[in-house]
Amino acid sequence: MYSKIYNLKFTSITEAKVGVSFLSEEIGGAILESNIASLSILLDKEGLVVVTIRFDTLEDMNQFVKRKFEVFDSLKMPFSLRYSERSAVAVYTFDRKASSVA
Repeated sequence: MYSKIYNLKFTSITEAKVGVSFLSEEIGGAILESNIASLSILLDKEGLVVVTIRFDTLEDMNQFVKRKFEVFDSLKMPFSLRYSERSAVAVYTFDRKASSVA
């Protein structure tokens, strides 16, 4: 599984909340078209947002980057933020499935 990880450090938690809302709409709305296998958007109290997007194939990840680069780029204009991104390959992943307890 291939992952794209974005770190966005906003100057305040208020700005970060606005950024998270925007990212949720833009990336969450592209799950089907981008063939996203998993999406996680995390926010800490210091205004750091970490977005982890997983794909089944390298081709899907590269296509996402080409189509959605402007989503991250557009956050740089209205907000003063530090931004970094990296690609990774999942070595070990565990997700507990929700189940009902009788």
